[in-house]
Amino acid sequence: MEQTTLKRTYNISFLIMLFCIFCFTVGQFIPIYFTDTGFRTLFYFVIYILLVIAVSRTIFKRIHKSRKENVSSAWFYSILIGFATLVIFGLWTLGLFFSVWTEASILYVKKDNPKIKIIRRYVNEGAFGGGTHPNDYQIVLHRPILFIFKMETSIDTAKIDRTVWLQRQD
Repeated sequence: MEQTTLKRTYNISFLIMLFCIFCFTVGQFIPIYFTDTGFRTLFYFVIYILLVIAVSRTIFKRIHKSRKENVSSAWFYSILIGFATLVIFGLWTLGLFFSVWTEASILYVKKDNPKIKIIRRYVNEGAFGGGTHPNDYQIVLHRPILFIFKMETSIDTAKIDRTVWLQRQD
C-alpha cells in the first residue's frame, strides 16, 4: 500500500513538473494572455515554485530509488538540480516579466459585441524600451475569454467586413 502511494506521489510530481515546463516553454507560443498583470505575476510565481519543488522531488526519488543506502547524495543532487532549475527558469521568467504586449490604440470595435476589438499593440520591454520602432507594432484581433484571459491573433484590416466593425477615431 505504501509503495503504491509513493509511486502515485512520484507520478503526480512528475506530471506537475511537465506542466510547469510546458507553461514556461510551449505555452508561451499560445496566443492566450492574462488580462491582469497581477494575476499573471502570481500565476508564474506559483508555477515557478511548483517547478522547483517538483524537480527536486523527482530527482530525489530517482536517486534514492537507485541508491537506497545513500540518502545524503540524493539530498545533495536534488538540492543542486533544484537550485539550477531555480536559476535557469528564474532568468527565463525575468525575461517574461520584462516584455509584455501593451495595447497602443483601438482601431475597430465589433458592432454586436464591443468587447471584441481590433487593436494595435507593441512589445513593452519596460526599461529596455519597446514601441519606438514601427516594427514593434502589431495589429491583432482581441477577444476576451472569461474574465482573466484574452486571445489575440494577427489580423489583416484590409480583409475585414466593414459592416460588422465600427472604426474608432483615437
